[in-house]
Amino acid sequence: MTGALLAIESSQRTVSVALRTGSGARSDILAEGDPRERDLLLPAIDRICRDAAVAPRDIGAVAVSTGPGGFTGLRVAVAAAKGLCESLGIPAIDVRSCLVAAEALRAQWNTRGSCVAVALASKGSGCWMSVVRAESDDSITVAEEGWRDDAQLPPQVCALIADVHAPPRLHSAAHAAGVAVIEPAFSARACLALAERQLRAGDLCDAMSLRVRYPREPEAVLNWRARYPSRPDAPTGEVR
Repeated sequence: MTGALLAIESSQRTVSVALRTGSGARSDILAEGDPRERDLLLPAIDRICRDAAVAPRDIGAVAVSTGPGGFTGLRVAVAAAKGLCESLGIPAIDVRSCLVAAEALRAQWNTRGSCVAVALASKGSGCWMSVVRAESDDSITVAEEGWRDDAQLPPQVCALIADVHAPPRLHSAAHAAGVAVIEPAFSARACLALAERQLRAGDLCDAMSLRVRYPREPEAVLNWRARYPSRPDAPTGEVR
C-alpha cells in the first residue's frame, strides 16, 4: 500500500487523529471539547489533512481503534472509517483498543517478554481483561482476554492498566500483589504505530467488515429495549 495512513482513536471520552504521510512524516491532533456535545472527529480529520497538505485521494488506508470502549465514540469512529474507506476505495485496519492503551504506556511496563493486563469496559464487579505481551520483535500481542467477574490477576503480568471505574477488588488485588496500577491513556499516535506494524504484516480488512468490539450488551441498547420493548427497529449490540 502506498499513500498516507490515517488513524482514529475515540474509544473513550477523548477524540484524536494521527497521520503518516506518504513521505513518512507523522503528526497527531487531540480534539478539544466534549464529543458528547458536538462532532469533533470529522473536523479533526479535515484539519490534520489540511495541515499536512494531504488530499483525500492521497490516503491509502484508515486505521481505527475498535474497542472495547464507549458506545457512542466507538460507533462514530467506525462509521467514519467505513465512510472514508468506501468513498475512497481503500482498506481499513482494525486496531484493538487494549493494544492502543498498552502501546501508549509502553515506557511504563515494557520489557521483552513481559505482560501487562488491560482492564476495559468495567461494569459492577466485572471488566473485560486483556493480557498484552511484548514480543521479541518489538510488537505487542494479545495473549489472552475475556470477561472477568473476579478480582484475580493473571500471574504473569507485571502491571495493570486500569482506571478508577475498574472493580475496587481488582485494584486491591493488584496492590496486594505488588503490581503497579497505571492510569490508561489512549492516543491516535499509539493507534498509528500499531497500524503501521499491522500494515507491514498485511493485516488489513475490507471496511464493511469493521465491527465495534463489545464485551457485553451496551447500556444504551439495554435502555432502548427497556423503554421501547415493542419497537421493531431496536438496535443490537454486537458482542465479540
